[in-house]
Amino acid sequence: MKLIAIEIVGFGKWQQQKIEFLPNNQLLFGANEAGKSTIYQFIQAMLFGFPPKGKRKKDYQPKNGAAYGGRLWLSHPVHGEVQVERFKGQNKGQAKVYFNDQIGDEATLKNMLHPLTKELFQSVFSIQQEQLGQLDKLTEEELQTSLLSLGLSGSQQLLVRREEYFKAAQTIYKGKGSQPPLNQKLAQYQELQQKINDKEQQERPFQEIGISLANTEKQISEQYALIQQIKNQLSLVEKQVMNLPLYEELQSIDQLSEAPVIKKEDQDKLLSLYQQHRFLNEELIRLNQSLAVQSEHGDRQEEYQFYLEEEENIKQLLNQRYAIDKLLSEIQWMSQNLEQNQKEMQPLEKQWGWSKQNPPQFAMDEQEVNELRESIVERTVKLQTAQTDLHLLEEEIATREENLSTFEAINKDMFRKGRQNKEKSVNLVFCILAAVILILSFFFSAPIRYIGVGISIIAVLIGVSPLFYQAKEPYANEKRQWQEKLSQLDYLNDQLLKIKADIKKIHDEEREVARFVAEKVQENHLGRMDQVEFWLNHRGDITRYLILINTNQELEQQLLDDQKRMAEITQQTERFTARLPISGLPLAERIQIISQFVDQMEKIRFEQEYQADAYTRQTIREVKEKQHQVDEQLSPLVHRFQIDSINEIPNKLKSYQNTTASKKRKQELQSMLAGIYNDTTMIEELPAKRQHLAEKLKEAEEQLLHSQKTEQKLLYQQKQMLSDGTLDELYQEQAALKAEVEELALEWSGYQLAGQLLMDLLTELSEKQLPNLLKKATEYFQLLTEQSYQSIQLEAEQLIVIRQDHQRFLLHELSTGTKDQVIMAVRFAFLYLQKHRNLCPIMIDDGWLHYDSQRKKQLAELFALFSEQQQVICFSSDKEMVSYYQELKQPIIELKGV
Repeated sequence: MKLIAIEIVGFGKWQQQKIEFLPNNQLLFGANEAGKSTIYQFIQAMLFGFPPKGKRKKDYQPKNGAAYGGRLWLSHPVHGEVQVERFKGQNKGQAKVYFNDQIGDEATLKNMLHPLTKELFQSVFSIQQEQLGQLDKLTEEELQTSLLSLGLSGSQQLLVRREEYFKAAQTIYKGKGSQPPLNQKLAQYQELQQKINDKEQQERPFQEIGISLANTEKQISEQYALIQQIKNQLSLVEKQVMNLPLYEELQSIDQLSEAPVIKKEDQDKLLSLYQQHRFLNEELIRLNQSLAVQSEHGDRQEEYQFYLEEEENIKQLLNQRYAIDKLLSEIQWMSQNLEQNQKEMQPLEKQWGWSKQNPPQFAMDEQEVNELRESIVERTVKLQTAQTDLHLLEEEIATREENLSTFEAINKDMFRKGRQNKEKSVNLVFCILAAVILILSFFFSAPIRYIGVGISIIAVLIGVSPLFYQAKEPYANEKRQWQEKLSQLDYLNDQLLKIKADIKKIHDEEREVARFVAEKVQENHLGRMDQVEFWLNHRGDITRYLILINTNQELEQQLLDDQKRMAEITQQTERFTARLPISGLPLAERIQIISQFVDQMEKIRFEQEYQADAYTRQTIREVKEKQHQVDEQLSPLVHRFQIDSINEIPNKLKSYQNTTASKKRKQELQSMLAGIYNDTTMIEELPAKRQHLAEKLKEAEEQLLHSQKTEQKLLYQQKQMLSDGTLDELYQEQAALKAEVEELALEWSGYQLAGQLLMDLLTELSEKQLPNLLKKATEYFQLLTEQSYQSIQLEAEQLIVIRQDHQRFLLHELSTGTKDQVIMAVRFAFLYLQKHRNLCPIMIDDGWLHYDSQRKKQLAELFALFSEQQQVICFSSDKEMVSYYQELKQPIIELKGV
């Protein structure tokens, strides 16, 4: 953002004044009291609102009653040229914003300026002498920290706010303090806790009663739930017992076979056709009987009469002859297969000890069996290898022990305890000889004397040498060999123990596998198939045995059904035993005899019809034709409704009517018994179950009554102990004090956390931004000092200034002017790092009052250089500064005042 112009309608001493700004660097020059600070305040008021009134604050409202406010034009990177208009007497002092043919309000202006705020404008983008003065009053450590804060955040606000947070936290709590409120509250809390502890110690039975009371209340709650559960169960059982007759009726209805659905019109049609069939059959019998009276076969009249009466039943039976022959063949085939399967199963049962009642099952799938077998084989190989190693190692140990014993026997003197080292002694002969030569040497002249003294010294040395001579220890080599043999033997024994441990582990694993196999054999009824090899190599035996069992079960079931069907057919032939010799004969022979009987009777019928008159024969033919027509109409109905024969139609209709009534009754019973019975209900156990639940309910109610009495007793005891109320009051006081402590602690932790967060923020900014900051600050500092200094560096959290002669200075060692130049360099370095944001022009007030001419010139050069990146507006009353701006060909805006 850059300022384009301002129009002051009324603000302080300025009225109806318009000033246009240039996009880069400019100097607003004016004498003291010319209104430079007022222009700065006007720009601030246009952007962020009018300053509030106060006793110690300057009031910029015009004295002559003119309109208070004005207009400001700025260039925005997004919205282009923007006009801001603000008057105190209009719109409650709120701004109007004109841009791109649009009108905005105060919120629009805030969004345009974001993240620029009034505080940021004052502390970061405004450079005033007061800020430098504040820095001059700081100690060295404070100045270092403050300058780093300036460089890293653009202002001292982070540092100041951090110190405010820490000070606020210390007013609440200090680590070693006693006056802050949280310290006092904590001390009071500790004292109160000690009182409570002492009181509780005196009233320990009270606590025990409280624990007992809580446990008793829990028991009562659980007992209430248990009693309710038992009551629900008992109520259900009583309903089951009460409705038992209805349930048995429902069970009996469920056992009835389901009859096919026959509609009412089909029932009427079946009944009508059946009656026609019966009538025609009776008519045919009557006609045949009349013929039989006239027949020559008088001796077989009764048999023929019987045939006529049973003709329909006999023909119906013979019509099933093919099905009967097929049924008998199936029975014979299934019996043979069963016998053959039994013969095949017997060897398997004998070999493995299996039975049909508990057939074998696969213990594991084939892959798992293979893996188990491989692990067993691997374990067996390991065991054999370990046993071989054990045998060889034992032999090796025995050999080495024998060698050791032989070695110790040969060198037994080495182990003799009484042997002592030969004592060291002086050689007296050489010592006496040395003494004699020394004495005699004194009686000779100098050369001989010296020779004698030398010989005596040599003799003395030879005499005392045994004291210093270290005799070689006897049996040293043998001891070394003995130690080596012992070490080797110890190593072999360690290996032996390790191998034995491995063998024991393998045996344990084998026992575990054997136990696992035994469990699988028992679980899966494998009998004598108790080895993994059998599971792998004889899986086919299990498969075959299971197939045979399943096949036999299917055959037995089918055979049972066929035999039942054969028994029904045999029962149908029982009605013929009065006239035919079939009693006690198998079904096949019965069918053969009945068939022969039918052939004989049909022959008689043919002869009778042949001998009858034409009218009778015609009548019989007509009756048979009508009967055949009726049978053809009945045939599809009989087949559709699964009726075995025409004679079964009345019974079938009656059965269906009964089934329909049963179905309706079943629906009524199911509705009545819904939720009372289920599939697991054991009818025969209901009386015993009801009695058991009743006893259980009585017991639970007695326990509840006992617990309630205990609770009442404990409540009374607790009430008696609380009668003085001391402990209860202490508890209340503790709760109130705890709330106060928590509130203060929360407030203290908030301040402490905020301060710590700001410290962390400064640290993070330092790590990310500090290298670039120091590099740019060095560049500006060199410009301000005409390359007198080499660099600005940070060492051990201290800012160091290095001169060209490599001399190093701390900040407090610099002159006031140089220190200001360091601060200005750091300040502009931060602003340079923020150039990509271009939030606001740099507003500079006289900050160089104690600068000499050279420093002012260098400062002007810095402004000119920096304005290439960002708009710079400098307010000054210094004519010398004007000359430097003119020399650098920088624009000057002269303020003539009001």
